[in-house]
Amino acid sequence: MLKRHPFIMTWAHATTITYTKEYAMPQAVRNIFEDYVKEKYDLVDCIAVNSGTSALIAPLWSLDLQPDDEVITTPFTFVATANAIVIAGAKPVFVDIDPDTYLIDPNKIEEAITNKTKAIIPVHLYGRVCQMETILNMAKKYSLCVIEDTAQAFGAEQNGKSAGMMGDVGCFSFYKTKNISTFEGGMICVPKHSKLDHKKIRSICDQGQVGKYNHEYIGFNFRLAEPLCLMALEQMKIHMTGIKAELGLRGPEQGHYPHVVYDQPAYSKLNLLGSCPIAESVAKKIREQ
Repeated sequence: MLKRHPFIMTWAHATTITYTKEYAMPQAVRNIFEDYVKEKYDLVDCIAVNSGTSALIAPLWSLDLQPDDEVITTPFTFVATANAIVIAGAKPVFVDIDPDTYLIDPNKIEEAITNKTKAIIPVHLYGRVCQMETILNMAKKYSLCVIEDTAQAFGAEQNGKSAGMMGDVGCFSFYKTKNISTFEGGMICVPKHSKLDHKKIRSICDQGQVGKYNHEYIGFNFRLAEPLCLMALEQMKIHMTGIKAELGLRGPEQGHYPHVVYDQPAYSKLNLLGSCPIAESVAKKIREQ
C-alpha cells in the first residue's frame, strides 16, 4: 500500500527524472514548486527556504544593512521578525499596534521614520492583512523597502491582492502550525514590481553562490529540502480552499503573544527597547488569561 501512496509515487517519479548533471541532485523538484508559485502569483521569483525566519533574513541581508540602519516593525509578533533584523545587522524600531486588529498601526509609522530607516516589515497576523495601501504609500514617500511577514496569512487577500505580494517581498512560513505546512519550511515571493535584487536574495539562500563554487556574497544554506517542496506543492494544488478556510482560526485568545518583543530578555540585554502601550496592554491580557 505504501508504494502506491500518491505522495510517495509523485516523489519517486520526480527524483527519478530530475537529477541534473551539474549538481547531481534532484534540483528540479524545488524548481517545479518555485515555478508553480511564480506562475500562480505572477512573480519575478519564488525561493523555497527552510523556515519563515530564513525567508525574513535573506531579503534583509541583501540590503547590506549597517549597524546604524533601522527597520520598522511591530513588537506584537513572534520574535523571529525582530531577530531577522538584528541578524541582518540593523536595529528594529517598534511601532505600536491598532487596538482592534492587533496589526501595526500605519498612522504611527511616519513618526518613527528617520534618515536611518531602510525598510518596513508589516506583520499580517491571524489571517488579517495590514493596511498595505497606507504602508506602501508611506514607503514610496520615503524610498523604503517593504518586506511583508506573511507567516500567518498565506492565502489572505486585501482589495483583490494577495498578502505577501504587495510589497517588495513576501516572507512565508510552512511551520507545522500554519495553514500550509511542511513541518518546517517557508518561501520568499518577489513580485515583478519589487525594488529588491531577487537574484542576490536567491544567491544568499545558497551560500552566496552565483554559479557553482563561485561565492559572490556571504550567504547561508537556506534551501528547502526537495520532499518538503513536493509537500507544499501538493497542498497548493489540491487544498487551497481548505488552506484559505483555516485563515484566522488561531488568534490572540490562544496565547499569541504574552510578551512584546522588546520585553524579551535578549532584547533587554541588547538595549533594544520600545514604548508601545497598546501592544503591552494586549500582551498583558494574554498573560492573565
